[in-house]
Amino acid sequence: MKLPQIIAFAVFGHIAFVSTRMAGSLYALANGASTFTVGVLMALFALVPMLTAVPAGRWLDAVGVRRPLLIGMVMILGGALLPAAFSYEVADIAPLLVSASLVGTGMMLVQLTTQNLVGERADPANRAEAFSWLALGASVSGFTGPVITGFLIEGFGHRIAFSLFALEMLVAFAFLRRRWHELPAHHTTARTAAPPPMFDLFRLRAVRTILLLNGLLSSAWDLQTFMIPVHGTRVGLSAGEIGLVLGSFAVATFTIRLALARLSRSLSEWQVLTYTLFTAGVAYLLMPFFGSFWPLAACAFLLGLGLGAAQPNVMSLLHGATPEGRIGEALGLRTTVMNSSHVALPLVFGAAGAVVGAAALFGTMAALLGAAGVATLRLQRNR
Repeated sequence: MKLPQIIAFAVFGHIAFVSTRMAGSLYALANGASTFTVGVLMALFALVPMLTAVPAGRWLDAVGVRRPLLIGMVMILGGALLPAAFSYEVADIAPLLVSASLVGTGMMLVQLTTQNLVGERADPANRAEAFSWLALGASVSGFTGPVITGFLIEGFGHRIAFSLFALEMLVAFAFLRRRWHELPAHHTTARTAAPPPMFDLFRLRAVRTILLLNGLLSSAWDLQTFMIPVHGTRVGLSAGEIGLVLGSFAVATFTIRLALARLSRSLSEWQVLTYTLFTAGVAYLLMPFFGSFWPLAACAFLLGLGLGAAQPNVMSLLHGATPEGRIGEALGLRTTVMNSSHVALPLVFGAAGAVVGAAALFGTMAALLGAAGVATLRLQRNR
């Protein structure tokens, strides 16, 4: 299976994921759900994958990509159908809660399989470039999904929107059926011995370094998602201006990922990650000093240029550092680290922001990113 076809599977799944997540929160709010209830709903998209990603990765290593990919798509389809089939007036929020768990877990399986396929099919010398195209697909779906969802809800209502998300997954099934024979049945022989502990791969220094760095970058991404609206509100920006500031971040991630296809041919993964850390650190350092739209939008764009370059290079390094036959486990461990951030850090940021303010959080993150950038420079010199 060629890279554009693999990316197409990832885009199908990601559009359904971001669309159902947005539609679910809006559907609950439209029916009077509290902010806390919506927070629980959003957490379920990441909570189940956080708990199951490593076992799922080991299963992927044992059985190959076919069954995980198929089951993941079935779960997304089921998660989209539930709110369409059972109205809020009849079943309250229960279908949305089950939907969030199904769609989040299904998307985790789709991501693990597509990332595995890209890493194994790509030439090791061009692996970062291949992952930059995969990340570019995620940027496209991450932007188009919410936009389409908003128009569908305004034009047809929440339940029709969920039905159309399910229809999209049926189109993806038709695509999968045509390409089924091109998917490898399995990668390795299933292990007969007892599996190692869940975090066994952390014993490998290279894998541990990459995963810890990935966790820091994931935290930096979550911080902008959570605190830019808070900071923008406090300095008097309108809701539309805050949305445009966040939009400038999204445009920057798309821009840098488009450029990575060329940059990866002349720069190593560690060089790009060093740039990522320092660029994001400078953006966070500057952000508290501005209280108007254009400077904040420029800071958000700079932040996107940094953080948008991280994922493809982390994925490439992780594939190169992981022992043969355990890449699915490593991808699952990475997913666990990221989803732990998605579940826990909004609560931490909310509590800390109320006590010390957004400026202190931005400054702390800038210091952490700068220290990590210095550490990667030393690592490159030692190598």
